[in-house]
Amino acid sequence: MSNTGPLDSCRVLVTREKGQSDSLTSKIKECGGIPVTVPLLGFTFPEYKEKLLEKAAETADYDWLILTSHNGVEFFFRLLEEIDSPIQLPRIAVIGKKTGETLEKHGFKADFIPTEFVAENFVKEFIPLLEDDTKVLLPKGNRARSVIAKAIKSAGAHCEELILYETYFPKESGPVIVDLLKNRSLDVITFTSSSTVDHFMEIVHTHQLQPYLDSIIITVIGPIAEKTALNYGLKVEVCPEQYTVSAMIDSLAAYLIDRNNEEE
Repeated sequence: MSNTGPLDSCRVLVTREKGQSDSLTSKIKECGGIPVTVPLLGFTFPEYKEKLLEKAAETADYDWLILTSHNGVEFFFRLLEEIDSPIQLPRIAVIGKKTGETLEKHGFKADFIPTEFVAENFVKEFIPLLEDDTKVLLPKGNRARSVIAKAIKSAGAHCEELILYETYFPKESGPVIVDLLKNRSLDVITFTSSSTVDHFMEIVHTHQLQPYLDSIIITVIGPIAEKTALNYGLKVEVCPEQYTVSAMIDSLAAYLIDRNNEEE
């Protein structure tokens, strides 16, 4: 095995949705690893898309629009593209830098980004901007938490949650994961959301694959995914301080360098 970077030809499982995995696989390759892409997430509009279009057309009636993820931005602007008349958007808040970058690709700049990219920190910094009559629209996925909406309502402002997209498990990925684990073809598993953990562990439990996880390094993008992994009894070795895929792989690289130094 030749040393091509800090990941040193490690086989790294990428579980993100297929259309969102490019930045992660590129970072893995950049650090000398071998990405193994098996998407454990898929996203789609709910069946009631017409109602979503009606609500999107009313966006100008709100004082703030909160977009909490890349998917939230993409699905929301897909709705706007289907509306005939132009929509005046209110001030926009996003939960993280990457979400803000996705927003900018659509020609808009976030009016508010928190210093830390989790819901709990978002509300601490965002709530002081609100008044009692402030109206907030919060499009989100069906598996997203309600931390932000509850905090806004508790502060006396109005917040309407809108289930904009639904998460599903691509069933064709199940047999691929089974083969990879049974053949011990993975060195690292990356989880970028709680949903990826849930879907992965569904496969593991169904096929009784827990023993095959012992030698695999578990890497998560942030504290929410970490908590989910720990609740399943997984040992999380890597969780970055900044909750981005780039920081996650940098932290993984640092972990491997430290481990190799200890072994020498």
